[in-house]
Amino acid sequence: MNTLAKSDPLGTLGLPPGDHWVKFHVEEDTISYEVAVSPPEHSSGTSSPDAALSFVRKWSGQGNLLSEPEMSEDARLAELTAKHLR
Repeated sequence: MNTLAKSDPLGTLGLPPGDHWVKFHVEEDTISYEVAVSPPEHSSGTSSPDAALSFVRKWSGQGNLLSEPEMSEDARLAELTAKHLR
């Protein structure tokens, strides 16, 4: 792990422009750090289409609507259901 003083600016990490995941370990006067991941850049800044499809495949068909009696027991749930499920 690399080490720097707590008072050092972040620029001393020497990271190029872009997104980075960095692990920090903070002690009294020093900070140890390790660049965990520098993810590949996406032009839109969002996750890849494969990740979205993977999410849909995993969770598709997993939700169940509650019956009217179940929803009426919880006013907030009934309000959210009326607002978002038409």
